[in-house]
Amino acid sequence: MKKNISIYSFIMLICIGIMSCTDLMHEEFGKIPSDTFPSSSKDLDAAAIGVYSSLGNSFIAQSLDYSGLTANELCTDEMNTAWGGTWQIFNRFAWTANSSPASSLYSTYMKAITKATRLIDALQNSSVSAEKKMASIAEMRVLRAFYANALYSLYGPLPIVTDPKVANDVYTAYKPVRPTKEDYVNFMINELKESYSLLPNKSSSENWGRVDKGTALTLLMKIYLDSKMWNEANTTAGDIINMGIYGLLPSYADVFNIANEGPGNKEVIFVIPRITSNASSSWSYFACVLPSKPQMKSKTGVIMTVWGGLKMPWEYYDKYETQDQRLNTIIRYYVDVNGNQVDFRTVTDSKAVGAIPMKYSEDPQHLAAAQGNDFVVFRYADVLLSKAEALNQLNGPTAESIELINQIRRRAKATEIKLADFTKQSLDDFILDERGRELYNEAHRRNDLIRHGKFIQSAVNRGVNAQPYQVLYPIPQSAISENPNLKQNPGYEN
Repeated sequence: MKKNISIYSFIMLICIGIMSCTDLMHEEFGKIPSDTFPSSSKDLDAAAIGVYSSLGNSFIAQSLDYSGLTANELCTDEMNTAWGGTWQIFNRFAWTANSSPASSLYSTYMKAITKATRLIDALQNSSVSAEKKMASIAEMRVLRAFYANALYSLYGPLPIVTDPKVANDVYTAYKPVRPTKEDYVNFMINELKESYSLLPNKSSSENWGRVDKGTALTLLMKIYLDSKMWNEANTTAGDIINMGIYGLLPSYADVFNIANEGPGNKEVIFVIPRITSNASSSWSYFACVLPSKPQMKSKTGVIMTVWGGLKMPWEYYDKYETQDQRLNTIIRYYVDVNGNQVDFRTVTDSKAVGAIPMKYSEDPQHLAAAQGNDFVVFRYADVLLSKAEALNQLNGPTAESIELINQIRRRAKATEIKLADFTKQSLDDFILDERGRELYNEAHRRNDLIRHGKFIQSAVNRGVNAQPYQVLYPIPQSAISENPNLKQNPGYEN
């Protein structure tokens, strides 16, 4: 069995979380009075999982088509598709205010933030111990900041529900204007700075998949990085390194091996737990990326449903050196179900539009299209590369920034780089490429390209008619119709 009983319990709680979705902004605690709930650890855990459930339901989603993963990858040079419909809308920048596959993420993240706000308020008035109360409030504040940042990266600053009076009153006519970027970013930073020290350094097996100190600090680091607050990003990355509990695994593939899931994997900082035995808690990454013709022979002997529409463009695949061990997770050569050797680059099938970004090892419990690999959200390699980027922005190339990058490249068996070969700009460009090679299909590419000022030009270089305003997705028209004070992102007004 790949996961112990505590993880099964965790996933089951996701499915029976007591807070159900009702409308765009408001969530109910059922019939449990908020002045006495939660009154036990069991109540508290059930309520918390109601907030966590939005991670799996949106960030990766079961079939990926309306997921945060594809919203942040399929519009970049890192992923392409042979499918039409929603997939092409992402891939070709064809979204509009009335037709955006990212619109479901807006609703889901908004609801999750409101859930967290309600639970924080309930905790303030609950009878759980003071220590448990403080830690649980901190956990919800970090998770609320995670959802807030997910919204911010897609849409810019938005009026989220952080006032419990608004969150708890379904009859409130809440029609706020949009906050400034400064106010929104400061809110997220304060949530994290005031909360991370109250959390455990790293979640235990029983709480695997819940936020901890490492999660909070990594999220804080990434907010600083995307806001180009280089000093703060550098310092926070250093704080994570100095915790002394994270490190690179010797093998890149081992990071994503299903046998290594759990707190024993010292490179992983935060994951979204998945499991095959419950359909709503699995996902279908392999079905999306594996080749449909000719089908690949399973290493574990399981029969896998294959749709085969998502790939890594060959131009991106060629950014790796031939000896780079990360290519072991990006398939070009394989054995098909009939025992034939296949070079997928020579296959002429309509879905053979790039290399196969396998990333994760096969799940021995794979069932049809469902797999139970945990999705890795944050990991230590990102921290090292983020610190290198911040240092370069502050000081230009230094021995320290080069060594941070070489830690990543040594593990990959890629050629190490030398300080003398770089200017500040060329190292910045190299770091962007190295982040792409290291962090492919981990939902970082869109933000990375935007931060480096290359998101739109990268799309144009691929032949996409991308416009500068498309660095943000449009706010769903339904949300603007509900709240006329909510101004649409520029470029989508008509």
